[in-house]
Amino acid sequence: MESISADLGYRAERLLYDYAAAVDTGDLDALRGLITDDVTIEQNGKSDNGPDEFIGVYRAFVESPAEFSRHLISNVRVTPGEGGRVNVEAYFEATVCAPGSNQRLYGRYSDVYVDRGGNLLIERKGISVDRMIDLPAGEVEYQPY
Repeated sequence: MESISADLGYRAERLLYDYAAAVDTGDLDALRGLITDDVTIEQNGKSDNGPDEFIGVYRAFVESPAEFSRHLISNVRVTPGEGGRVNVEAYFEATVCAPGSNQRLYGRYSDVYVDRGGNLLIERKGISVDRMIDLPAGEVEYQPY
């Protein structure tokens, strides 16, 4: 089996974490800087092409009643892809908090990254949500012990 360099593995994992941080903070400009001009996003069988459609998915979240989200990413696997691309698979757990309700989503990423001018970018973002769990509303302010 062909392997990738430690540096490329690190860069791919870092891109995945940068993506999650941009989603969690609602930073659409940062998200735009992480994708190619021909990006595809696939979510549970629905596919959209292009940066406007990609950003539109996250703009809808930013404009929703959700107050914040937090992504936890694990089991990251980085393997060589076709034509110098990098395949990145991972599990995710996302908690989304809105007034009066919270949700936890469990799913998988199946992404393709490509190097464009020395920058590793998302060419394909594959999101598969396996389960959603409704949680009770929580407190906004932390109460120290």
